[in-house]
Amino acid sequence: MQRHAHRFWPSLITAAGLAVAGAWAQAPSPDDETAPPRQPVERMTFDWDQSVDSLRVLDLDGRDIDVEIAPQREPGRISLSVPTREPFVVKSDAVETRRLTTQERQVLPGGLFIPSTAETDEVVLPPGLGIAPLPPLPSTASTWLRLSVVASPVPAIWNPLSSTYHTRLSFGVYPSDAEHFAPRQALEAPVEIRLRLRGLTTREEPPALLIEAPGLANEQSLVLDFMPSTATPILEVNSTLSDVNLQLEALPRLEVRPESTSMVGLGLARMAVNIEQVAPHGEPLRATRPTPIALTLDGPATAAPSELHIAPDQSTATFELRSSGLSPITVSAVAGSLRGEASVEQRVPWGPIVTALLGGALGGFGRRFVKGAHRVSTPLRMLEGLVVALIAYVAGVLGVGYLALPMAVVATEAGAFLTGALSGFIGVNVLERLHTRASPHAG
Repeated sequence: MQRHAHRFWPSLITAAGLAVAGAWAQAPSPDDETAPPRQPVERMTFDWDQSVDSLRVLDLDGRDIDVEIAPQREPGRISLSVPTREPFVVKSDAVETRRLTTQERQVLPGGLFIPSTAETDEVVLPPGLGIAPLPPLPSTASTWLRLSVVASPVPAIWNPLSSTYHTRLSFGVYPSDAEHFAPRQALEAPVEIRLRLRGLTTREEPPALLIEAPGLANEQSLVLDFMPSTATPILEVNSTLSDVNLQLEALPRLEVRPESTSMVGLGLARMAVNIEQVAPHGEPLRATRPTPIALTLDGPATAAPSELHIAPDQSTATFELRSSGLSPITVSAVAGSLRGEASVEQRVPWGPIVTALLGGALGGFGRRFVKGAHRVSTPLRMLEGLVVALIAYVAGVLGVGYLALPMAVVATEAGAFLTGALSGFIGVNVLERLHTRASPHAG
């Protein structure tokens, strides 16, 4: 018996070893194991007018998500499988151009998809620890967030004071379906918006905007005072959610162009003023029909003619501005919804005044060389000539305005000097005669 047992045990051990080796050979190795494919959480559908090939899906760090999204084209829409529970951004390779023609909110292409959190992991605490588990967080529905913009006024209006066009842009983030939007559903990272200018200029570079959360209360606004340099000014918008070009609209305007920014006052100068109808970028804009222009003068001045119009196939009308006084003049022109404005300074005619006084002094001094002139000191004659010339100059200025005397008499240095010299010479002679007649009576 013992002899047969001695022969059985080696055979049993050999058979067990062979069985274990076979089982090991049939078991899959860790290297051969493959992870099961990730199942889509849900399928989303959104508006998409472009081709499927232009679709890009990015994570919040800007990296392309290398997963199977299975895009399917539908009329005016596209649907894709949501392969992850992390938020992701949908964009297009092609940058679209949108025209801001109304004051209604425009939803920009692309957006941020935040998957739902309906499935939550249950936390199991060992009994006996005395710790009560926290209540589970409420689940949040899927949210499709879109970047939007509102411009007001549209088209942009002309501001004559700053010589720029003015509008206000407000950017915000809103859900595509308000019924499934939870206000408490905050963004994991702020939406950054950077703006670049193309075909327009501003005094300052537009600042970057940060939107912290969705909703009206978190909108970011930008006041844009700009001047177009081309017929199609573009505001390039680069953001986390959307890249788009916004074409700004602006009204034509009237440019009031005086020959100079200053003129001699007191009614001694006339100046031609051109009013031109131009496009926003400054190109002349011809009228298609007779366009009346209403003129308004703020300041002492007169316009001739007082009523203007731009003839068909023309872009310019001209009137004559005449000074009156010394205060600044503001010329305003209005043609329908078009406006224009310019300022003209009125200055004291120091040159003609000084030359008139010099002429009066010279005329008084020349009186001493006349035969039979009284012996009066030369400084006294010159002083009398200055006084008479000043009076004559003031009378000449009034005569230009009220008696229609030639403007060249007192408005130019040569005319003022001649007027002063003649009035000084004649005036001193008159004063001497009056003095001679009065002397016997005084004696």
